Amino acid sequence: MISNLLNRIYHIAQEAIFPPKCLVCDEFFQTADQGHKRFAAGADGGIRPLAAEEQAQKSLATCLCPRCLAGLIAVESPLCSCCGIPFAGRQGPDHFCGGCLASGNQFGIARAALVYNEIVTEIIHTFKYRGKIQLAGPLGELLLTAFRFFWDIEEIDIILPVPLHPGRHRQRGFNQAYLLVRNWPCLTARYGRDLPRFRIERELLIRTRPTAPQSALGRDQRADNIKDAFDLTRADAVAGKNILLIDDVYTTGATVNECGRLLLDRGAQKVDVLTLARAV
Repeated sequence: MISNLLNRIYHIAQEAIFPPKCLVCDEFFQTADQGHKRFAAGADGGIRPLAAEEQAQKSLATCLCPRCLAGLIAVESPLCSCCGIPFAGRQGPDHFCGGCLASGNQFGIARAALVYNEIVTEIIHTFKYRGKIQLAGPLGELLLTAFRFFWDIEEIDIILPVPLHPGRHRQRGFNQAYLLVRNWPCLTARYGRDLPRFRIERELLIRTRPTAPQSALGRDQRADNIKDAFDLTRADAVAGKNILLIDDVYTTGATVNECGRLLLDRGAQKVDVLTLARAV
């Protein structure tokens, strides 16, 4: 108890001398005393994740000022039963959006933790392009919360981060999609009775040719840009498996649809998608 008090005094003094700086707006701020509890233990000994918005607030409390934290919006129902886009009207059940009814997708369901607004755009750009990989921890915990909310952990066999082309990987130094999930086994094992049954495969799905950044292209151009850009290092590794694709942002779905098409063609039983953010 005394050690906890001393630790608390130390952190208060440290913050007074070196206050944290918001990674979005660059303002210094005082963190709220929210503790470090990001997951609660359920009655069965497993993880009982916090609600997505509460998880976002707690996970990012040391990285973002209160004003920027308040700008985070969790993806909630009603949303498209397939692609996961939240509907503007906040009443009624989940249902298929017009785009999914018209064209369909190469995956079962896609879900996300946050709405891709200005604050989340800045967070992801800070993470990806400014090398602030310390965000991988809190963002990964937030993504794990969304995973456990939308899926039964036993449903998934393999988790595949959407890969970068080797040239872009060398330039950036890391694959942000992999960093978001690399600590999931430790987190789930910490609160669960057994290790998770899924495997995280970082080198199974590969990008075989460089492509222009998707963010600079229109919807039709994105599909053409990404076509036939992926392959598998082991052709039979996904046969009969339930796959979860991981990426940072779902915008038009061109990238995950191309990955899904490849995986289904190679015999995957099911392909689902989880992203940190969903454009609306």
